[in-house]
Amino acid sequence: MKPLPRLTALTLAAFMSSGSLVAYAATTEPPAQQTPAYETQKEMLKTADEALTAITDAHAARLALFENDIAAAKERIAHADAAFLDAEKKFNDLTIGDTEMPSDAKRYLPFDMSMALNENFTVTDESKEALEKANGLIQQGATDDAVEVLRLASVDVNVTGAFLPVVSTTDQLEQAKSLIDEGKYFDANLALKSIEDSVIVRSFSIDAIPQQGEAG
Repeated sequence: MKPLPRLTALTLAAFMSSGSLVAYAATTEPPAQQTPAYETQKEMLKTADEALTAITDAHAARLALFENDIAAAKERIAHADAAFLDAEKKFNDLTIGDTEMPSDAKRYLPFDMSMALNENFTVTDESKEALEKANGLIQQGATDDAVEVLRLASVDVNVTGAFLPVVSTTDQLEQAKSLIDEGKYFDANLALKSIEDSVIVRSFSIDAIPQQGEAG
């Protein structure tokens, strides 16, 4: 597994040439609060390739079932299941809790990230310079440095991520595999659908990036 900050620089580049920030604002606003109710970190979240593999293969397996291509469905599920099982012991370093339900013990893996300026943010010469520098750093793969540049310049940036629950995804993949072996294709499809339905999308400011990894 190679954890990556799966983050595009194109969003920030668009801000610098746009007179309208509303069109590029995050669709999900972070909760309005001064102090997050969860532990935070300065670094950008790292994504898990296995989580992206699982959600992609789950969808592909469902399509294969609809087309009655059972062999392809089995192959997709086996691929996702193997990726999850092989890397499961490493997941603790990448998981986060639900930022909207900090008391929930369920752990999630980030598999897609994006950044967007707050719709109320006004670009100044100083912030534009910071955006240009951050954009260049992101293109170089130095995402953490880019976030720090934006933070120090007080650029109001929101981070939005898609997250997949670890335990239930593993369980549903195993269940789908067993159901297909039993010829229960409809039920297998429902198990795969539950993986897609379990994805949550959360937004937070760059000053409230949730801590990654199990506490303690």
